[in-house]
Amino acid sequence: MKVVIMNGTGGREMLEHVERPDPVAGPGQALVEVAFAGVNFMDIGVRQGLAWTETPNPKILGVEGVGRIVAVGDGVEGVSPGQRVAWVYAPGSYAQRIAIPAASLVLVPDAIDDRTAAAVMMQGLTASHFATDFYPVQPGDVAFVHAAAGGLGLLLTQIVKLRGGHVIGGVARSAAQIRSLLLVWPRPRRPWAAQHHEPAEKHQDRLRGVP
Repeated sequence: MKVVIMNGTGGREMLEHVERPDPVAGPGQALVEVAFAGVNFMDIGVRQGLAWTETPNPKILGVEGVGRIVAVGDGVEGVSPGQRVAWVYAPGSYAQRIAIPAASLVLVPDAIDDRTAAAVMMQGLTASHFATDFYPVQPGDVAFVHAAAGGLGLLLTQIVKLRGGHVIGGVARSAAQIRSLLLVWPRPRRPWAAQHHEPAEKHQDRLRGVP
């Protein structure tokens, strides 16, 4: 099978498209034919030596994707060959096939195409965590979303809106532009800062360090 590996720390020149033996599904695993692999910022961090440093090179990049199960190992329940599945964290996803713990897979509805499913898992779970777990957005809340035009920002904006909140979308080239936007926007009725007994100004000051 074909895979994308990194041969060392550095730029894109460290990546190489090479042949590797097909993996085999072990106990508790499913062997998946990868249709699309998600490309995330963490993949760049790995290539730059910021993560996975304990794994020797060459190593296969990627953690996210979507595909169809072709085989399952012993003890696997809940998924079966032929099903379309997606996953959020399975190292080595830049490959035509990958053996993944079956517990890490989610079934993909027919209404969602492969390209969308491959792109939404990691960013979608992150956005959901921000708006439902870290702080459950309530109707009338106002959320300031950094980089609202990016993948995570677009998903987070939609989730906040679905929960009845309002969004200030920050799309700027400098921290000064973001600070200016916050200063002219009306103070929300129930700011996150107030929920945590901290002055809103404290959070505005933190933007001074935003690159």
